[in-house]
Amino acid sequence: MRIGLSLGEPEGPGELANLRRQVERAADDGFSSAWLSNIFGLDALTALAVAGAQVPGIELGTSVVPAYPRHPAALAQQALTVNAALDGRLALGVGLSHKVVIEDMYGYSFDRPARYMREYLSVLVPLLRGEQVAFEGETLTARIGLTTPGAGNLPVLVAAL
Repeated sequence: MRIGLSLGEPEGPGELANLRRQVERAADDGFSSAWLSNIFGLDALTALAVAGAQVPGIELGTSVVPAYPRHPAALAQQALTVNAALDGRLALGVGLSHKVVIEDMYGYSFDRPARYMREYLSVLVPLLRGEQVAFEGETLTARIGLTTPGAGNLPVLVAAL
C-alpha cells in the first residue's frame, strides 16, 4: 500500500523554502507521495519543481491543477518540464475546478464540464506521451506536438466533481 500526504499551502516569507521542508519531512516520515493544491497561492507545478528537485525519492503531485485557465498543450509542456526537473516523479492531477471560479472569476463558460474535460484529456494525454495531436472538438482545438523532455510515463489523475 502507498500512502501520500497533502501538503499545506505555504504562506509568508520563504514560501518555497517552507514547502521544501514539508516535502523533506514527508519523505523522511516514509510517505510515498506528497500533494500540493493549486488554488490562489503558489502555482503548484512550479512550486513542486523548485522545492521537490532538492528532495529525491518521493513522488510529488498536484491536487489539482484546474484545466480551464490553461490550454492542454501549455499544461502538457509545463508538466513535462516539471517532470524532467523531478527526475520523473510527478503525478499530474487535473480537474475542472468549480463553476463560481471558472465563470465568475475567470469568465469562461462552465457549460457541459464533462465534455470539456473529455476534450481536454484528448489533447493533454497524447502530448504527455510524446505524440503529435490533431484534435478539433466543440470547445478545444489543437494541432501540435511537443519536444519537451520527459514524455512517456507521467501519470494523470482526474478529479471528479
